[in-house]
Amino acid sequence: MKYFIAVTLSILQLSNLLIFSETSYAALAIPITASSAILMDNASGQVLYAKTPFLKRAPASTTKILTALVAMERLSLDQVVTIPPFVTSIEPSKANLIPGERYYVKDLLRATLISSANDAAETLGYYAGGGSRSRFADLMNEKIQSLGGKRSHFIRSSGLPAPNQYSTAYDMTLVMREARRYPFIEETMKIKTTNIASLAGRQIYLKNHNKMLWGSKEGQRQVLGKTGWTRNAKHCFVGVINAYNRSVFVALLGSRKLWKDLARLVDSQFGTSLSGTAPPTLKLWSKKERVIRIQEALKKVKLYDGPSDGKYNSKTRAGIKQFQKAHKLPLTGRVGPRTLRLLKSYF
Repeated sequence: MKYFIAVTLSILQLSNLLIFSETSYAALAIPITASSAILMDNASGQVLYAKTPFLKRAPASTTKILTALVAMERLSLDQVVTIPPFVTSIEPSKANLIPGERYYVKDLLRATLISSANDAAETLGYYAGGGSRSRFADLMNEKIQSLGGKRSHFIRSSGLPAPNQYSTAYDMTLVMREARRYPFIEETMKIKTTNIASLAGRQIYLKNHNKMLWGSKEGQRQVLGKTGWTRNAKHCFVGVINAYNRSVFVALLGSRKLWKDLARLVDSQFGTSLSGTAPPTLKLWSKKERVIRIQEALKKVKLYDGPSDGKYNSKTRAGIKQFQKAHKLPLTGRVGPRTLRLLKSYF
């Protein structure tokens, strides 16, 4: 019995070591500044890339996706609510809602998801929580736990800083996956600019904070999602990439260069073409130049220590196979389109 327990513990320790090793290598494979990141395939649920995905961090305004989910479960889109007095004390960014004004819930959701209006998010939390923002926080925590999120705790519907408020890239990906069950949320995330109006007719201009949206086109490569930033959280993004008739969920927390990080993750799955239809090629280079580029890329991820001489030797093939193994690709030792999309991050 003691032998069985000892062997079991050894296996568990080895499993933990392997998981740590894979996560560490994945972080090296795509050079990003984010403290935590993940890519998850929609169809299979397979994790395609991960960098410390369970690290607890402040989620900032990416919280608002969860806020929208819970609010839509408790309020109807055409319900009218009156803006409460406390909105004047809410920190920016804001839609500058005025106490006593009346709005449709759907317009407050648009302000929350498009321009990250904290006053709109806190108003939704107040009404969806039955007149209690703390009760709404309880509902948020119950919701994420029901989705399988085990390392999150929310205090404010806006995502503004609060003690003991945190989540992980993995948990936030589960939230985004659930959000796709609500067409209103995804359709709202596609909007670049729009206006909402109070029932009295006062207009408020909204502009989407997602810069990737301006390079997205319906039917082509599309990056939808919610940004976030606070001094402590740094830059954050949670969303979905649609291309090649595929959907891949993405989450980054604690980024110093959000758009560069996000572009690298998107390109790793779909290439650099905005249309998402033209895989990257090496045809512009000679055979020797192609191999040199590959060798130099492998050096950057510490999978090749030979000379960059353009010779497709056994060391080069071994490095390619290790790279493919880390990304769960067929171990061919050749650089096809899928391997190339990942290697191009280092060219």
